[in-house]
Amino acid sequence: MKKKSLRFKVSLVISLFSLLVLGVLWVLQFVLLNPFHVRMEMTELERIGSRALESVTADGTLSGLNEYAYEQNLRILYVSDDGLLLNMYDGYGNSSPFNRINFNSDEFKIIQDKFAETKSGTISYLVQELNAPGGNNEEGSQKAVFVARLPESYGGYLYLSSVIPPMSATSSVLQRQFFIISLVVLLLGLGAAQLIAKWLSKPIVKLTASARQLGSGDFSADFSKGTSDFAETQELAQTLGYAAGELGRLEQYRKDLIANISHDLKTPLTVIRMRSELIRDVCGDDKEARDRHCGIIEKEADWLSDMVGEVLELSRLQDGSAVFTPRQLDFSALARDVLESFAPLEERGECLFFTEIEDGLSVVGDADGLRRVLINLIGNAVNHTGEDKAVGVCLRREPEGIYFAVRDTGEGIAPEELKNIWERYYKSGKTHKRAVTGTGLGLAIVRELLERHGARYGVQSEQGKGSTFWVLLPENKDQ
Repeated sequence: MKKKSLRFKVSLVISLFSLLVLGVLWVLQFVLLNPFHVRMEMTELERIGSRALESVTADGTLSGLNEYAYEQNLRILYVSDDGLLLNMYDGYGNSSPFNRINFNSDEFKIIQDKFAETKSGTISYLVQELNAPGGNNEEGSQKAVFVARLPESYGGYLYLSSVIPPMSATSSVLQRQFFIISLVVLLLGLGAAQLIAKWLSKPIVKLTASARQLGSGDFSADFSKGTSDFAETQELAQTLGYAAGELGRLEQYRKDLIANISHDLKTPLTVIRMRSELIRDVCGDDKEARDRHCGIIEKEADWLSDMVGEVLELSRLQDGSAVFTPRQLDFSALARDVLESFAPLEERGECLFFTEIEDGLSVVGDADGLRRVLINLIGNAVNHTGEDKAVGVCLRREPEGIYFAVRDTGEGIAPEELKNIWERYYKSGKTHKRAVTGTGLGLAIVRELLERHGARYGVQSEQGKGSTFWVLLPENKDQ
């Protein structure tokens, strides 16, 4: 099933929202308008009646009702307790006294019943008046009524009424007018929905085009054009741009790795082939020469095996399939044991170690993994130390944990490369030479192992003076 575009969905949502708003307005105008109008009229009559009652109570006479009826343009009746109409005050400022005229008996009964049901001194209600021909209640006017008990000095009731005309004629005019307004609003809403949808989807379309460019292998794809309209798309563009840059660097690292490994593989293979031909064509029965060439072949084959092993080890660490067995370790003894394995290099004059190792330092970790860390860091220092061949190794306890550092006196690392030397496939510098020890993949393996152990690590380097690689492991204090 084909997915709908963002532009289509935004247009649909805005259009539906416009219809919803119009529907709500229709309900308010033509369904709830009349009840709302009646309620407002009733509330206003209650307000006027309460003020009229306060006027009588304050003045102590009924004379103020005549003026009050004139001001409010309504009719006020004074009805006795037994249902006789005693006086009327109308909106023309006239007062009409009555002598024992009966008030509407049916309505007076309603008044008595309602006061019997409430302890309040006032009541209000609606009365339907059949004004239309044929007595159609739907066309008839309604009358709002407010009745208040007068003080005992007067007795009786204060009766106010106001006719509420039907809204049918007004509603018909509003309905025709609102129908035209609704069509205009709907058309404008649909047009605005299209424009807004296009505006919202524009940066997404441009990001998609750049993403396709990135997917095709072009890591120079520009995600910044046309995506600054919104903070979200700008942030997405920056993230995708960063990802494109990282992918570009990763691709370059991959190419460098392939080039470097190819270079490293080619050298021993060439040596093996050359020595094999010498054994076949030159050495003949010379056992000493054969043994020397075979020893070189064996050495190069071992180096090839080590390289393949480190590539596989790095792959297992990166995909999480490497097995770790944490246990309590004497890290001091482990460091001395690793240094002992480098003794042949020192005996041949290829390096000179200066060590400062504190005894009795314990950590919890995988023995093989931490051994690999020490071997790779020391081997890296041996490969890059200066002409004095000096390599410094330090292991001591610090407040933050167990501190291990290896220092060489080589050329150092450029500041712009410091953050990249731990990256996978990264090779500092433009040239590549075969390492004295190891295969050149050591730092990538060290990073993966240290992160598995939750250790902190870093490097300090000054060009022309050398580099110091350091590791800080949590100390095992439960020994």
